[in-house]
Amino acid sequence: MVIPKTMQVALAHDYNDIRIEQMEVPQPGPGEALVKIHALGLCMSDTESWYMHKKCPFVLGHEPAGEIVQLGEGVTKFKPGDRVYFHHHAPCMKCRHCRNGNFVMCETWRHSKLIPGGAAQYCVIPANNLDKDTLILPDNMSYSEGTLIEPLACVVRAYERTRLIPGDTVAIMGLGVMGQMMAVLAKHMGAAKIIASDKVPFRLQHGLKMGVDRVVDFTQESFPEVVKAETDGQGADVVMVCPTSPQAMQEGIECAGRSARVLLFMGPEPGTMLPVDMNKIYFNEIDIVASYSCGPTETRQALWLINHGVSTEAQMVTHHFPLTQINEAIELSKKGQNSLKIIIDID
Repeated sequence: MVIPKTMQVALAHDYNDIRIEQMEVPQPGPGEALVKIHALGLCMSDTESWYMHKKCPFVLGHEPAGEIVQLGEGVTKFKPGDRVYFHHHAPCMKCRHCRNGNFVMCETWRHSKLIPGGAAQYCVIPANNLDKDTLILPDNMSYSEGTLIEPLACVVRAYERTRLIPGDTVAIMGLGVMGQMMAVLAKHMGAAKIIASDKVPFRLQHGLKMGVDRVVDFTQESFPEVVKAETDGQGADVVMVCPTSPQAMQEGIECAGRSARVLLFMGPEPGTMLPVDMNKIYFNEIDIVASYSCGPTETRQALWLINHGVSTEAQMVTHHFPLTQINEAIELSKKGQNSLKIIIDID
C-alpha cells in the first residue's frame, strides 16, 4: 500500500467549528503502528460543548477501527494487514489502580491518546496503546462492528460497577445507543425485568426490540412511579442514569429500591450539584456509583459479545456518513431523534 504524505482530518477548533483540513500523515516510532482508519463511531462526547471546548483544537474521534499499514521498530505482536480495534487510552498495568483493575484511574491511561485522533484517514497507535489495548478483529467482524467495541466496553464496565446479578430488575434512563446497549446486555446477563425511559418514539420502540419489558415516555408518565408500579412498590435493583441533569439523577435515586445501585453513566458539566436525601440513602443502603469509560479487560469482553451476536451492528447502527460530512453527522446526533449509532466511513 502506498501511504500518502498528507491526509484529511476533522479538526475541532471549537464547539460548532469543525473543519475538514489537511495534515501530514504521522510516522510510527519504535513500538508504534500506523493504521489506515476505515470506520469511526460518533460518541455523545463529540457533541458536548463544555467537553469539547476544553480540548480544542483537536482531531475528533475515539471509536476507530482500521488496518495496520506500517510498523515501527520492534513491533512483533502485529503485522501489516491486520484489521484492528485500538483504544485511545491504555493503562500502565503497574500502578495501584491497575493492580485493582480500575484502569481508568491510571495516570498513564488518562494521558494517553491517538495521534492525531480517530477522525483522520491515518492514525498512529502509541506503543503502550498498541501493546496493552489493540485487538485483532475476527475475520467475520466488519470495521463498523469494530467501532462498537469501545462503547459496549463502557457498558460492560458500568454493569461491573453495579454488580448486576441474574434476577435483578434494571431501570434505564435514556434509550440512545448506550441505553440500547444497556438493555441488550442486561437481558444477556439475566435481568428479570428491564424498564426504560425516553421521550423519542423511535427509541422507545427500538428499546422493546432490544429486550425492554416496559418503556416509558417520561414526558407523559413519571418514570419513578412506573418503576415502583412494575416492581410491586419495591423499586429497581439497578438504575442506569444516562442523562446528566440533577433532575434526572434525582429521579434515578427515586427509582431505587433497598440495596439498589444507582449508576451515573455520563459526565455532568463541572459544577453540577446534586441535592440528595441522605436519610433514604443511608437506611435503604443505596449505592450511588459512577462509571467512566473502560479498560483492556472490558474491551476484550465487548469484542467477544459482538462476535457472538449479543450486541450487533444491525441492532445499533442507523446511519453512515463520509468523513467530509462529519458536521452533518454530528448535527443528526445532536437532534437525538431517529438515530442511534452513527458511523463515519473513512476512505
